[in-house]
Amino acid sequence: MYEFAVVGMGIAGLSTAIRLREHGYDVVLLGDEKSASASCAGIITLQLEDVKDILLVKESIKIINDLIKDYSIDEVGVTCRGFISIEDSMEAEESAELLKKADVVFKQFDAKDVSPNWPWLKISEDEIVTYTMDDLSVEADQFIKFLIKTAREKGVDLERDWVKEIVFGERHKLLLQQIGEVEADVVILCLGAWTRDFLSKNGIVIPVIILRAPAYRFKIDEEIIAFSDEVYESYWRPGVNRTIVGGGYHAEIANDSSLFFKKPPMRFRNDAEKLLRLRLNGRIEFIEEWSGPISITPDLDPILDNLPGYENVFFLDGLRGYGLMRGVALGYLLADIASGRKDLDSVEEYRLSRFSNLF
Repeated sequence: MYEFAVVGMGIAGLSTAIRLREHGYDVVLLGDEKSASASCAGIITLQLEDVKDILLVKESIKIINDLIKDYSIDEVGVTCRGFISIEDSMEAEESAELLKKADVVFKQFDAKDVSPNWPWLKISEDEIVTYTMDDLSVEADQFIKFLIKTAREKGVDLERDWVKEIVFGERHKLLLQQIGEVEADVVILCLGAWTRDFLSKNGIVIPVIILRAPAYRFKIDEEIIAFSDEVYESYWRPGVNRTIVGGGYHAEIANDSSLFFKKPPMRFRNDAEKLLRLRLNGRIEFIEEWSGPISITPDLDPILDNLPGYENVFFLDGLRGYGLMRGVALGYLLADIASGRKDLDSVEEYRLSRFSNLF
């Protein structure tokens, strides 16, 4: 019997469980680390399109830096080298305004100043580079292993087992595929792209669509920092052993979970390599590719709420492929709300009720 059962072993679920243990609760974490989080490209950047998101990512970076401060890069898979965005002058001006509003330190460079700082990067004379220095690059599968280790060390019970069904009651009973069942006073669902189907079994509809987004790893000659190309629409971060990870802004509908990790079409890989060659000199050699699911709401903001009609059941979904960026801060926030330390009214902008006109 636990006080809290967290379902989902991705970034958000792990962060929620860690936060609850920091508050002193008995917590069990259920799921499998082979999650959508582990398939992401691995960029945590403050250069986003909404001040609210930027502030959320600032909090995620703060939490991550605190968690990893006593560990080496090899142990956590996280590096802080900053991030650059390549934009036209109008986009750069808009980015500057957003970053100022969010109190983010940044610098902007025109073409003549780029070469001394980033000689590997090709840009045209009418393009601007915006640089933020606190952004992180993450080997996601390695970071998830670190979070699992951290959760275990803090006293979270981990069960690598899928939840077949939840019998809701005064004490909720979670029926598992392998080890029987678990009981908990409070259940928190952080299942990512699987949340919609799981809730639909209980007659609860949430307005999300699922996309499958590809990512690629190439061998390169240069040492780079993470960057997005808002002109040609691609994003990239440094990987291990002189590799680069990222892709173009491609995605396909994947409402069936059997399609979540399907190999991406060859044309997407060809486009990604073409986009990369527009910005980098030297060798670009394909190594591997993968896909992962992204859940998206109509307004592109996540849903964080209690489950309608059920007491002491909470869920988080709709992270829009920003699970690595948003998931840590939202996981901590969800833990604080589920434990009564913060009120749900404080996150009114994330609640399911904002979509009431759709039902």
